[in-house]
Amino acid sequence: MSVSRREVVDLDVRVGDVTVRKAKVNLLKIPLTTPFRISLGTVYDYEGTIVELISEDHSGFGEGSTIQEITGEVPAGVFETSVQILRHLKGRRYDGIEAFLEDVYRSVYSNPTAKNAIDMALHDLVGKTYGIHVTELLGGGLTQRETSLTIGLGSVEDSLRSLRELKKMNVRIVKVKVGGNADLDVMRIKAVSEHLDGRKFYADANQGFKLRDALKVAKVLADEGALFFEQPMERHNLNEIGLLRRQSGIPIMLDESIGEPFDVIESILSESADLVNVKLTKSGGIRRAFKTLVTAQSYGIDAMVGCMVESKLAIAASLSVASSLSNVIYTDLDGFHSIASQPFDGGVEYKSGVNTPVRGVGFASSPSRKRW
Repeated sequence: MSVSRREVVDLDVRVGDVTVRKAKVNLLKIPLTTPFRISLGTVYDYEGTIVELISEDHSGFGEGSTIQEITGEVPAGVFETSVQILRHLKGRRYDGIEAFLEDVYRSVYSNPTAKNAIDMALHDLVGKTYGIHVTELLGGGLTQRETSLTIGLGSVEDSLRSLRELKKMNVRIVKVKVGGNADLDVMRIKAVSEHLDGRKFYADANQGFKLRDALKVAKVLADEGALFFEQPMERHNLNEIGLLRRQSGIPIMLDESIGEPFDVIESILSESADLVNVKLTKSGGIRRAFKTLVTAQSYGIDAMVGCMVESKLAIAASLSVASSLSNVIYTDLDGFHSIASQPFDGGVEYKSGVNTPVRGVGFASSPSRKRW
């Protein structure tokens, strides 16, 4: 575990009756135990920007970790943008969380990962200040949630080897990454499906297919009883995704296509989604992700809350959101499993295919004993 960059920012920012005196921003780099391969590329290291907001009595922590091909951000850029946003906030006064975060969102175009780190840190700090868990702050309950675990791209043999490892972890729902070679993906799906032993599964293409190959894979998924087909084609190609949805016989979940409430409305108008996957990183934090999920709920659309390659801190934050709305019927919160050394302790515990939130205040998470 190494710190690539570090910055301290004096703030004197007031949010409601919480005064944030200063912020510390760290850029961490930690190797992964196994490279994370998807159709968009391969990730070898966790590189996360950790924002610490400090009041007189407490510290709140937030995390920004992303994949460049999804949000357009690189680790050094997330760090720099986080610092610049915090400097923009210096000395300001806000009535509450909403006003503070609206200023964060307006301070710079896009850059959702940097905004997520600040948003998350504020929620953690507020929860600690008032002595409640963030899940309770959002109106939810501290309940266990099933999570899918992932089989990355590779050969048929690689996929079956990964499945055997997931079985040792008593996984209940398996996610199969696809989006490479459609014919190979079909063989992989069939092989995995034959060895699930009653477990549920779905496939995630991360935009990897054109319509012809997407239809080929979708038919096999339908035949094999998959739960749904996640982000089969390019994020903006909603019309063709809608065509696939009508012709394939498999429910379609949109992921990279969904970042904010308006994206949900577009998916409804284009008839391209049966479900949506909302991630704090894509949305720019807890507040915006919550609004995106509420928009889906208002249209009768069920959802998943997913993650990037993230530590237990960010997974705890995502679990808080997932446990606060009734239309979140799936979670894909396995991002911490491949990080070689955990930067945070607590937050969430995994056992037998289920994530359990740790009881406490904020996210009930703290920097590891090997403090970076």
